[in-house]
Amino acid sequence: MKRLRRVRKSAITREELIADAIFLFISAFISFTIVFLFDIHRSFYSWPIFPLRFIFKTYQPYVLFTLIGTILLFFIIKLLIFGIKEEESR
Repeated sequence: MKRLRRVRKSAITREELIADAIFLFISAFISFTIVFLFDIHRSFYSWPIFPLRFIFKTYQPYVLFTLIGTILLFFIIKLLIFGIKEEESR
């Protein structure tokens, strides 16, 4: 079994910070969209769908679940990128 190469100790570049910001934005957007679609899914069961019927009565579930989803999706994206880089280095 091969060992993983050592994690580099160099400074974080500007490109990496920009990429992380983009990944965070994508993760937050996907998380918010999923929470919103879950919130209005009752509206799709019967016609007419407007006005939308919401499950959540406050903004707190949006904030909580969007933050949790953002962190989880960001971790998954970073893990996938790490795996791709490890595969390319072989």
